[in-house]
Amino acid sequence: ANFALSAFAIGRPVLAQQIYVPLSWYESTAQRGQAKALASSVRADVCVIGGGLAGLTAALELSRAGKQVVLLEAGRIACGASGRNGGFVSDGFACGIGDVAAKVGLEASQQLFALSRLGTGFVRDTIQRHAPDLIMGQGMRVCVRHEDGGDLHRYGESLSHDYNVSFTAEGTQQTRAVLRSQRYFSSIRFPNAFHIHPLGYALLLQKLCEAAGVGVFENSAATAVQKSGAGFIVTSASGNVTAQHVVHCVSATGRHLHKPSGSAMLPVATYVAVTEALQQDAILTAEAIADTRRAGDYYRLIDGGKRILWGGRITTAVREPRKLAEAMRGDMLSVFPQLGKPRIDYAWPGIMGYAIHKMPLIGRDDEGQWYATAFGGHGLNTTAMGGLLIARAITSEDDEYRRFAPFGPRWAFGQLGRVGVQGSYWWMQLRDTLDEKRSARSA
Repeated sequence: ANFALSAFAIGRPVLAQQIYVPLSWYESTAQRGQAKALASSVRADVCVIGGGLAGLTAALELSRAGKQVVLLEAGRIACGASGRNGGFVSDGFACGIGDVAAKVGLEASQQLFALSRLGTGFVRDTIQRHAPDLIMGQGMRVCVRHEDGGDLHRYGESLSHDYNVSFTAEGTQQTRAVLRSQRYFSSIRFPNAFHIHPLGYALLLQKLCEAAGVGVFENSAATAVQKSGAGFIVTSASGNVTAQHVVHCVSATGRHLHKPSGSAMLPVATYVAVTEALQQDAILTAEAIADTRRAGDYYRLIDGGKRILWGGRITTAVREPRKLAEAMRGDMLSVFPQLGKPRIDYAWPGIMGYAIHKMPLIGRDDEGQWYATAFGGHGLNTTAMGGLLIARAITSEDDEYRRFAPFGPRWAFGQLGRVGVQGSYWWMQLRDTLDEKRSARSA
């Protein structure tokens, strides 16, 4: 996720000497080291472009396999979606697994789902081995916001039967016992999911990369990639990298460098807010929470259960909306009005890269350049998966990455595509509203 985006913090007035304003709650609670930029011409076996989670995972695994690796990041490590997301880690993809099966068949979808589970396991194992405090809670609950006739429960049963996913179903009374909102009906719980401090995890990967011998260079944007003999030359403002392999792990706003994957992505924005420390009895679970709205909310308790992190609002408009904090608080209070009017201490946008089919783009182009990108909407496990698959393909000629060939790069129609996607989001939001009003009338 190698891109820059605007962000800001909202809170109490600061004194004149307090000139540092944290960009997000994650930034305010993580410790970055000193950035080192590329300042010369270097050689490597592999040049990874993009210092998000996919690039860091690929670089780490390549180095562990004996490759000399250089990683170039345009800004700071995980300054984009990799360090600014909701923090949920679970199996699967942004594209529903039923839709995946409809395209490639049940057996192929099961194999893809197993790869997504590989990514989840990598994240969990890495954190548990090196920094267990980065896991902030266990389990995820998905809630119904309108009477669905048991659709969510049947979905859970299909996951269990076809993909060996553990889940438990709870009715309206059980759901509202821990989420005290009239907006919710039944829910299903996934005990093997968990939630983390995503920026802390990215910085852990950076530390592991550097310990393994990866040359990690920040503030070193790659500006061009040229074929040179059997390899490539990657140019930046202050140096270049000559390498046998190039791996593109940038996201939505870095789409210009690798046209096959870049033209297949659309930028999609979502937003996150974090409250002040609260004493509240509305959210009584440490699980990560999502809902079944087509344009859903997602949230969790953080900071030892004292704060609420609330995310949502999907749009293709990349400009930061006016009064973001107030808008996010309004979304929160529409579900939990008993919270009163909590102060929003942090609010920030994040820009994700989506392909038209909502599946990751993982592969190799005709020139021999590798790419692993478009992880928007379900990225914490799939970035790990993508990095692992590319590293294994380079080091051992493992061809598991080819399972994503049916979801290869397809032109996303540029600005016209953004207009179409925005229209679909508005239509989903309208349908959500109509479903909820219908349930409210029948209650």
